[in-house]
Amino acid sequence: MAVKNKVLVLGVGNSILSDEGLGVHLVKRLQEEEFPDNVEMLEGGTQGLELLAYIDDVAKLIIIDCVKAGAEPGSIFRFEPDKVNVIPREFKISYHDLGIYDFLQQARLLESLPPTIIFGVEPKEIDWGEELSTPVAAAMGKLKALVTDEIIMSLRHLEP
Repeated sequence: MAVKNKVLVLGVGNSILSDEGLGVHLVKRLQEEEFPDNVEMLEGGTQGLELLAYIDDVAKLIIIDCVKAGAEPGSIFRFEPDKVNVIPREFKISYHDLGIYDFLQQARLLESLPPTIIFGVEPKEIDWGEELSTPVAAAMGKLKALVTDEIIMSLRHLEP
């Protein structure tokens, strides 16, 4: 069995629905940075189960999406997939038809889910438009730093 040594940063969301696209916006920013060859940035958009094809050789998965949790817009969350079930049903993990929750559940069933961290940001606006709201745009610098730190920590734990 081949050693899995890739870190995949998966930005999901609909980039034409304002804050809903923050995951895609952040991945685009991260693509401008220098990372080792085994760090891959993927704009997952609103794909659902199709994303399963991208995690076969992944040692660490980092997902970025908006999370409607009733917090202050721009609030940043970091959690593991097993914490998704504890979020009350009235809160939405994803606005996509088949969301991140479905993707995670299917990956678990297929026993292909690598160690995963999810970064979410509380949206202010989910409406037509490609621009992020002011509080979400203001959180992007901190979110980028947190995700970059997560990538660096993940790389330290991978086999050479």
